[in-house]
Amino acid sequence: MRSTLFLIFMLCFSMGVMAQGKTITGKVIDEQSGEAIPGATILVKNSSKGVITNVEGQYSIEAQPTETLVFSFVGYQTKEVQISNQSKIDISLKVSSALLNELVVVGYGTQQKKNLTGAVGIVTSEEIGNQSVTSAANALSGRVSGVQLIQGSGQPGNDAPTIQIRGVGTVRTSVDSQNDDSAPLVLVDGVQSTLNDVNPNDIESFSVLKDAASASIYGARAANGVILVTTKRGTERKPRVTLNSYMAFQSATATPSMLNPYEFAMLKNEAQTNTGRPILYNDQLLETLKNGSDPRFPTGSYFDTGFRKAAPLNNTYLSITGGGSNVRYMVSAGYQDQQGIVIQTNSKRYNFRSNIDMTINKHVRAGLNIAGSYTNSNEPNYSGYGVTQFVRDMIRYNPLIPEKYENGYWGFGNSLLTSAQASNNVNPIAMAKAGGNDNTQYYRATPNFYLELEPIKDLVFKANASVFYADRKQTKFQNKITVSDGVKVYDTNGLGQLQDINYTENTRTFELTGRYTKKIKDSQFFFLGGLTRQTFRDDYMLAGNQGYDNDILTELDAGTLTPTVQGRASEWALASLFGRVNYDFKGKYLAEFNIRRDGSSRFGDNNRYGTFPSVSVGWNVANEEFLKPIKQINELKFRASWGQLGNQNIGNYASISTISLKQPYVFGNALVAGAAATALSNPNIRWETTTTSDIGIDALFFKYKLSLTADYYIRKSTDLLVSPPIAATLGNLTPPVQNSGEVQNKGYEFSIGYNTRIGNDLSIAVSANWSHNDNKVLNIDSEFISANKVITRQGLPINSFYGYQIAGLFQSDEDAKNATKYGAQPGGVDVRAGDYIYTDVNKDGVVDSDDRVIIGNPNIRNTYGFSLNMDYKGFDFRTLFQGVLGREVENGVYGTDGLRGLSNLTSLYMNRWTPENPNTNIPRVATNYKYNTSLFVGPAISAAILNASYLRMKHLELGYTVPSEIVNKIGFSKVRVYVAGQNLLTFTKFVKGFDPEDATSFNNVNDSYPQAKTWSFGVNLGF
Repeated sequence: MRSTLFLIFMLCFSMGVMAQGKTITGKVIDEQSGEAIPGATILVKNSSKGVITNVEGQYSIEAQPTETLVFSFVGYQTKEVQISNQSKIDISLKVSSALLNELVVVGYGTQQKKNLTGAVGIVTSEEIGNQSVTSAANALSGRVSGVQLIQGSGQPGNDAPTIQIRGVGTVRTSVDSQNDDSAPLVLVDGVQSTLNDVNPNDIESFSVLKDAASASIYGARAANGVILVTTKRGTERKPRVTLNSYMAFQSATATPSMLNPYEFAMLKNEAQTNTGRPILYNDQLLETLKNGSDPRFPTGSYFDTGFRKAAPLNNTYLSITGGGSNVRYMVSAGYQDQQGIVIQTNSKRYNFRSNIDMTINKHVRAGLNIAGSYTNSNEPNYSGYGVTQFVRDMIRYNPLIPEKYENGYWGFGNSLLTSAQASNNVNPIAMAKAGGNDNTQYYRATPNFYLELEPIKDLVFKANASVFYADRKQTKFQNKITVSDGVKVYDTNGLGQLQDINYTENTRTFELTGRYTKKIKDSQFFFLGGLTRQTFRDDYMLAGNQGYDNDILTELDAGTLTPTVQGRASEWALASLFGRVNYDFKGKYLAEFNIRRDGSSRFGDNNRYGTFPSVSVGWNVANEEFLKPIKQINELKFRASWGQLGNQNIGNYASISTISLKQPYVFGNALVAGAAATALSNPNIRWETTTTSDIGIDALFFKYKLSLTADYYIRKSTDLLVSPPIAATLGNLTPPVQNSGEVQNKGYEFSIGYNTRIGNDLSIAVSANWSHNDNKVLNIDSEFISANKVITRQGLPINSFYGYQIAGLFQSDEDAKNATKYGAQPGGVDVRAGDYIYTDVNKDGVVDSDDRVIIGNPNIRNTYGFSLNMDYKGFDFRTLFQGVLGREVENGVYGTDGLRGLSNLTSLYMNRWTPENPNTNIPRVATNYKYNTSLFVGPAISAAILNASYLRMKHLELGYTVPSEIVNKIGFSKVRVYVAGQNLLTFTKFVKGFDPEDATSFNNVNDSYPQAKTWSFGVNLGF
């Protein structure tokens, strides 16, 4: 027993001696300057033991001879030293190459960040983190100055945001076309693609080329900027497996609050009375609606059923990376299953990517990248209008029709009410659940092969061939619905019809480039030259049939009525030559020259080719001798650029006459086949040209802790490609495209960041950015109005809101009739107290179309974002805020139309004008009085133009990484668990119940699929 106790005592003593170890001392200095580095961290590897250096850079730490010390400091490369028999270890740290020599992906290659002379925004995979975004584009939100993202929909499979870089630079008569034609070029590993095709986990970095100097190497495709996406690649190491998986739950960021059945009936009676009509709902019915005692009347809002409160989202990603000296690989696969916030909507997406790089010998390198995705999405057919009509109808439909009656049939009208009390429509929930389904299957594939030859050192020829193939198959089935008004049973929603649609597009690109680097004494040159050819073809086919009695057999042959078929195809091609020269003298003086010549099939023979040059210069002041003594300045670079880009987004056949073969003629009493022109052509159209001037500054201070970037730019588009309206006497013809006018975007951008370490365990990184843009039409031959609401006019921003100025509400019937004081109102004799006062702008005594003025600007003027990242021991915390300041949108189509018919209203109308409630800005309710609203087809009014500014918490994340000494024992290299949120908080003065970010164009509070507020729970595993 004594010997046992003695053995235990000696064991404990020896363990204590071993635990005490030895004392290691030393000093940590900057390798270049020799100065001490205070606050540097010294950790014992694979433990939580650590110290920091004092103001003289000195440290002291206890450790075992078998252990390893890890020396680190923000902005410097980390070093590891095994202790062995050393008792004093002095360390010199080198400034991190990630800061000094960080490589940035630019056009057809990379450059060191410190040598950039163009305006380039960068986002890395570390910054993106584990955002539970369903589209890779959303990872850019709030992170890059000058980039505007408008998230118009949260619909599964259709939630990619609209992206603009430095504003809208082109004019289109269609607002939606304008958004599309102002979108930037997206290249994924050099291949033209879309951000929908990329799994966010695959992304290594984004490079956003914002000015003409950085984007001009891409010529005609880059007039609206370029987003370069670099995906992760294999490295020379043993295979590493990564598994990222999360489960999320989504709900709407905002849900419209509508009048309940009792409130609706009460206000409808008031609307009747206000226009001299009899009430529709008697006191007994009102009481029934109020207490909800009759099950034949619904008691809540359609949104109670139409929106899911916790729609599930599952996402799993698996990748394998590794390789040897000759072959390196990265293979990944992703799966996402998303149930939509709106019922009957869902989407499944599968992603695959394989990046293989081969070094055949020292002169030959090759690679094969293959990416593919498959998406299967569903939404309600809703009489052919889809889910947006469903959302719209949940806002506007009469709330007195139940989803189902006790007889089991879907609600259609209400037998307890007359047609004047409840419209004979199908309940929107019934339409969504039983009215049919639209299915979209989207296949995308992007194979890309490259071959590099380096016959002599620093001379590299590269051939790159790629294909972007997309196949979209849609099946739209509109189902007959058996409905009831509570007594009678009907069939409605058409005859039962089916449409099968197949749309394919194929873009083939071949590029041949050569690059050469040459250093002569203190001068370094880089030369790049190349040619590219791109061809595109799309094919469209539709086949349909009618006469389906049910949704059990929904094939074309199952229809019993006349089938239909349609088809078309189109093509275009682009051929280009380009070149670039970079010059670097002693790392101080930088210059870059680009030129590109593009030829497009979209223009006629006389104007087919366009030449687009650019030049940029930079001065690295920090490398000057007179600035080197100032140790607080690590980098200070001034840069300036000028360049031109072309725009060819006009459609494929605008320069030639086209004939439609579907133009029948009447001969005698018979209709015979014929052909006729349906569009006017213009063989003399030429390139739209965008010229950008930019001056900027990049700086790093305080041992690379503080970073600053600022830019000021002027971007002018000339020879705009527009299709203004034509005279009605020419018939129903599509107007020709012509070159007309100039548009200017002018603005400034700031980005600032700071990172530091506090003590041994806490590191902090903060960043912020701000962008301001002013849009203005400098010149245009003829102004035009779109949707009877927005105008493109010289001296104004593109698509400025154009309509009537509302001065307030009439407080008495006498004022409403006082044409001398207010002008004769458009409502005529029906104008009463509580109605809008339309301003007689020109003081001619009558309010008419001549009194319309500019009442708002739908273009975003300011965007901003700021983020905070913190790491403490194994914990990490990230948050990102994004905001818009200065943008107006219109307050929708329905939901505020004053009870003109039997449409519902938002609950804001409970604060409407009445004699007892005169101090409000919401007008009275009035049956069939259209002047208290901004109708879809009617002119805009200032009362319906809302400030859509907001600040939103885009991302919040808290994670914990399990210590490596624990996870290594169970066979993992990394285990991290986290909880994250998207769109959790929004600060705005926007109309309650609607999201200010929804509008992709100018109209909001309408039919947008809701934005998603997301909570996710996930795990990151490494093997």
